[in-house]
Order: sequence, then C-alpha cells, then structure tokens
Amino acid sequence: MPTHQEQIAQTDAAILNALVTVGKTKSLNQITVSDLTRLSRISRGTFYLHYLDKDDLVTNVENSLSSKFRLMLDTGIDGTMNYQDLSSGQPYPVVEDIVAFAAENKAILSFLFGPNGDPAFANAITALLQKSILSELKRVKGAAIFRNDLPQKYALCIVTNAIMSVILTWLSNEDSLTQSELSKVIMRTLYLSPYDVLGIKAQ
Repeated sequence: MPTHQEQIAQTDAAILNALVTVGKTKSLNQITVSDLTRLSRISRGTFYLHYLDKDDLVTNVENSLSSKFRLMLDTGIDGTMNYQDLSSGQPYPVVEDIVAFAAENKAILSFLFGPNGDPAFANAITALLQKSILSELKRVKGAAIFRNDLPQKYALCIVTNAIMSVILTWLSNEDSLTQSELSKVIMRTLYLSPYDVLGIKAQ
C-alpha cells in the first residue's frame, strides 16, 4: 500500500499529466479545474488539498522547473567558455545537462513553451540562461561584454537563441534525435556561423 507521500506524488503526477493532455486542445487560460479533475479522475476536494486553484498549480510547476534549471546552470556552466575543438565531439557538460533537463521534463515543457502554454515562462527560462551566460562571460573576461562590432543585447540574443531555438524545435517535434545527438547539434550551432550551416564553401 502506498505511503501518504507516495499518494501525494501520484496525485500530483495525475494532475500534471491532465494539464499536459488538456493543453493539447486548450490554451492555458481556457483550462479549468473541472478539466483537470475529470481527466485525472480525482475529486475537486482532492485537487484543492494540493492547490488553491489552476493558477496556483501552474505557478508551483513553473517555480519548481525554474529552480531546477537555475541550480543546474549555477553548478554546471563554469568552464564552458574555454574554447574547445569541435572535432572532439564532446559537448560541454552544461549543454548535456540542459538537454537532459529538457528530456526529463519534455511533456510539460512542450506544453508551457508551446502555442497553448505560457510565453512568460519561456521568457523567464531564457532570462535565467542569459544571466548565467553573462556571469560566466564576466568570470572569463573580467567583464560581461561581447565582441565590439556587435551591439551587446543582440550578441547575447544570438548566443542564447543558439541554445533555446534548438531545444524548442526538439520539444515541438517528435523526431529520432537522441539526447547525445541533440547536444552535438547545440554545440555546432554555437560554433558554426549561419554561413557554415548553409554548407557553402568559400571560393
């Protein structure tokens, strides 16, 4: 017989699964507690033992994901700006950690980052990544500044999008890329120019 903590975890998982499932056909602001309780097959009373309302559920989920992502960046980004030869084929550990985080939470992230989800959450995750990149850049260079011939905010956007756009594409599509392959795609995106990606050789 499951313990009380196991029962709580099972109920939370059922509610979260219901949120993801309903989110395939309804936007976040259209989803109701009734939708969630009906699909998860729990009573409204049980739902309210866990959350104040749907917004409280979403806030708890997003805060939990943000905290995990922030901790992962804080503990894993050191050393990622020491240039490495891509021919080694070894992605930076923090890139592998980001991919593992996306894979572990793929269902809920696909919903929250998707068209029916929460744009503010995607912005918050992007902001955490940007803050971490700037912190590491300051550690390496002594100042959080990019090359002089690019406006700083655009340079930061380019680096951030090299990671986020690949992750978002992977989350929104069912493809056969493994986590290892996805990590290598991100590394190539970071180090190859768009001209390189086109596969056009200089004459």
